[in-house]
Parts: sequence; structure tokens; C-alpha cells
Amino acid sequence: MNLKKLLLTTVTCFGLSVPAFSQVFFDDFKSSYIDSAVWYKHDTKWGENPAKGTHGGVVPANIYARKGTLIIRALGDKYKGYVQGHGQNTKVGGAMRTVKQYASGSYEVRAKICPQVGALSAFWTFYYENDNYNHEIDFEFPGHNQAPNKPDSSSLNWGLMTNWTGVGETQYKTTDAYFGNQTDGEYHLYRFEWHTGGNGQKPRVEYYYDNKLMHTAYEHIPFHAANFTLGIWFPNWIGKANFDTDYMYVDWVKITPYNEPNDVH
Repeated sequence: MNLKKLLLTTVTCFGLSVPAFSQVFFDDFKSSYIDSAVWYKHDTKWGENPAKGTHGGVVPANIYARKGTLIIRALGDKYKGYVQGHGQNTKVGGAMRTVKQYASGSYEVRAKICPQVGALSAFWTFYYENDNYNHEIDFEFPGHNQAPNKPDSSSLNWGLMTNWTGVGETQYKTTDAYFGNQTDGEYHLYRFEWHTGGNGQKPRVEYYYDNKLMHTAYEHIPFHAANFTLGIWFPNWIGKANFDTDYMYVDWVKITPYNEPNDVH
């Protein structure tokens, strides 16, 4: 069984101590398997026709735990191995989400992102009912590829921070920002603080990198509980996948619920 810590917490907001009695989720992947009662491995393709297109989706074979580390594998254009993707066997990633849904809270991942500009390392919440009710918060790398920049300008020194309430152009906002050297071989801490609002809290999402505030969003703030996902995939708006196989390594994941009044479950 992976190490899980269930803690009674007290959330302090603007000087008010509010007993939350929340279950704090923590997984440091100490066992040699991924607990299916806690995590669900995706076996799918999104963003285009499952049978054809520009990438091979995500498959369970590309995500596993070993010696206290979660390993997410990326198969690039030069891959010629046995793993089969969706519609093609190159540009295939891996992803898994929490079985449980969480709303407002602190979401933390200590990780080494994949050091390839042609593979998108990402951490995100996701809840979807329809195109006008798509609640999502994203960390995505590489960045430096949003207009007026092009896919070939993608850089792993940059990252994308996006929050959504729908898929229309007026229902989400992406910030493309400079992070610094994320592929120095060291683990880095990615965290966002999601506030749905109430009890003196203004709805917002604060994005942090190694405990440095990178961006605060006040528009298009989700309020519905969502699954939290870690993964690598291959959208067509990043750099070329000119490699065989590479990896993202995750040391641990922690979610601290805030249980704010505006949460919807």
C-alpha cells in the first residue's frame, strides 16, 4: 500500500481559524505498484480522432512506480518498441488521475519534468459536463508557444498556467511565463492554490514554482470538484518529438482541501 496520510487540518484565512477536518491526500509512491483504489490510469486519446491524427494518446504501460518514484514515460517520433498507442505507436504518453474528486485546496507535485520540448508534461484538475461547463486548472510545460509565438519556439524554461470554466475562447485564460531552468536534473516543486471563494476569500488561483509566486488568476475560476491528473502527452502546438524515449519523475503528490463555501461537489 502506498503511504497515504489522512490528517485533521485547520485552515487559517485572514486571521480566522476555520476547522476544516479535511483529509489531506499524500502519496510518495513507496510501493512498487500504483494503488488502483487511489489512482486511475488513462488509456485514451484526446484532442483528435482516436483512430488517426498527430499523436498516439496515453496508455497504462507508460506510467508505473519504482523505488519510491512515479515514472511517466514519453515515446517520441523515433520510438520503435513494443508499446502500442491509439492510432499510432509514436508520440505516446502516459497519464493517471485521482479516483477521488477535490475542489478548493493546495495542489502540490514534486517532480522532474520530461526534458523534451516535444513532450508536454502537465499537472491539472479536470471536470467536464459540456463545453460550457469545463472546469480545469493546468500547469503545462514547455511554454513559449502561445500566440504570437509558434510551436518551434517552445522552451522548457517557460511554462503555461491556465484556468478554465468552459472551452470557448472567452471562457479560459492562459499565462505563458518564464520559469527558469526546469531541466537541471533536480526535483522542483509545482503548486497551485485554488480558492473558490467565501469566508473572506476571493475566488482565484495562485500558481507557484519552488514556492515562488508565478501568477495569480482572478478570471474563469473553477468551482466544481475535479479529478487531479499527472501526465505526458503530445499536442500539436509544442515542439517536435525528435527523440526515442524519455521520462518525467514524480517524487510525491499532496492535496490539502480547503472546503471553501463556494465549492460544488
